Amino acid sequence: MGKLGEDFRLALAEKDDERAYQSQLLHKLQVEKAEESSKLQQAIVRRENTLAENQRLQSEIRQLQQQVESMNATIQDNIPWNDIELLWHQTHGGLVSATTQFGKAIEALRNRRLASYLPGSGVIHGNWTEQYGPLGTLGHDALPGFSASGNPPLSTQQEPVANNVFDSLV
Repeated sequence: MGKLGEDFRLALAEKDDERAYQSQLLHKLQVEKAEESSKLQQAIVRRENTLAENQRLQSEIRQLQQQVESMNATIQDNIPWNDIELLWHQTHGGLVSATTQFGKAIEALRNRRLASYLPGSGVIHGNWTEQYGPLGTLGHDALPGFSASGNPPLSTQQEPVANNVFDSLV
């Protein structure tokens, strides 16, 4: 049995070497499988995160679209600025004109009231020549003059003082 035992041992050694090689190859494949499984898990997690982010963004897009639609509906009810500006300028012009006319009317009323205190206005005093009293019976050249001292004679009739501008309208 010498040769046959020797061949058998050689065959067993070859089988052991082949098993060791297969074992190493199997171990290497298991390590690669674990690495690839880890990469696959990471890819799955990234995919799930991307899907969640995508859903969040789609939800945000829907909300923004609703806001845009709402704003469009609101804007449709609004008047464009060009139309408002034109109307504003027209109204401003009308208000300026009305204010000017009002100011002129107030000034005319104020002037008429002040003029009523002047002799010859016919409002308070009547005509100058129709007044009774020392000056009414005198001629037109009998007006009192200023004294030599330069002090004018004191007037007996004083002009009312208006505290409020609008008192003259009442």
